[in-house]
Amino acid sequence: MKKTVFKLFIFLLLNLSISSHLLAEPKVPWPATLNIPEPVPDNCITSPRKGTVDLKCDDLLFTLHVPEVCLKKACGLIVDIHGFQMTADLQNYYTDLAKRGGNEGYIVIQPTAKKTSYGRNWEYKDDNASKIFSFMNRVKKVFHVMDERVHVTGFSQGSWMTWRFVCHYAEHLGSVAPIAFGAGWPKDYFKQPLLINVFSNCFKGKQVDVLYAHGKKDGTVHYSGALKTVKKIGEDWNLANAEVLFKDEDYQRVRFTNSQGTVLEFISYNWVRKDLEGHCFPGVGNYLGCGRTNSFHWGDEVVKFFLEHPKKP
Repeated sequence: MKKTVFKLFIFLLLNLSISSHLLAEPKVPWPATLNIPEPVPDNCITSPRKGTVDLKCDDLLFTLHVPEVCLKKACGLIVDIHGFQMTADLQNYYTDLAKRGGNEGYIVIQPTAKKTSYGRNWEYKDDNASKIFSFMNRVKKVFHVMDERVHVTGFSQGSWMTWRFVCHYAEHLGSVAPIAFGAGWPKDYFKQPLLINVFSNCFKGKQVDVLYAHGKKDGTVHYSGALKTVKKIGEDWNLANAEVLFKDEDYQRVRFTNSQGTVLEFISYNWVRKDLEGHCFPGVGNYLGCGRTNSFHWGDEVVKFFLEHPKKP
C-alpha cells in the first residue's frame, strides 16, 4: 500500500495538469479584527508595547515585532526561525516577515540561537524548540493572540525546528511553513549535501496544514530528503488527493489533501545561488537569496498560506 501511495505521488508530482488555486474564505475571523483587553505584562515581557524589542527569556534572545493594532485587536502570531550561523536580524532580512506579517495583523517572533563552538546554531536539540514554544505562549497570553492563528516557519536548520514543532506541538498551531530542510535527523552532520533519516513517529499525532519548499539543486541539504518527507507525510496522513497548482521550468507547486481537509503544499524550485546552489530564499538577493527576479517572494507565500490556513474550528 505504501509503495502504491508513493508511486502515485511521483506520478502526480510530475505529470498532473495544472489546477486553479481557489481557496475558501477561512471560517475563523481575520487577524486584527476582534477587540481585546489591554496587554498584560509578565516577568519577561514587562512593558508590552508596539514596535520591535529584543528580550531574553529562558536564556534565549528573542526579537519581538508588535504592530500597533495588536494592542487593541486580537492578532495572529508567526514564529520565524533562522538557520545555521544566522541571527534573527538576518532571518528577517530574507523573509521580511516583520513587515509583511505585521501588515496583515501578525505579531512576529524571531529567536536567535546561542553561540556554540560551531557558531550560532540550534544543535538539533528539542529543548531549544521547547524554549521557543514557551516564549510563544508568553506572547499569546500577554497580547491576547488569536489561538487559531499561531504559526511557525523556518529556514534550513530553522526548518528542522519547524518540523519539531509539528512533532510536539501541532495541536497549538494553525499551519507551518518549513523551507530547505526535510523532517528528519541528519545522517552525518559534517557531510554536505546533508542526507536525512525521516522522523519515524512525528506524524502520528494531530495533523496540521503545511507549506514546504525545497530547492531541487540544494547543495547543503539534499533534495532527496524533501521527497522522503513528502512521502512519509503522505503515507501517515493518507494524503491521497493531489493537484498541480503551478508548473514551469523554474518551479512547481503541488497540493496534497485528505478526507479530513488537511493540506500539504510542496514547492520545488530550480533557482540557485553561488556556493549554496539551491539552498536559498526565493525572491531575495544577496548571499542566501535565490534572486530578486524569482517568480515569488518566500515571505509573501508564507503570509498568504498562514492567512488561508488557520487552525480548523
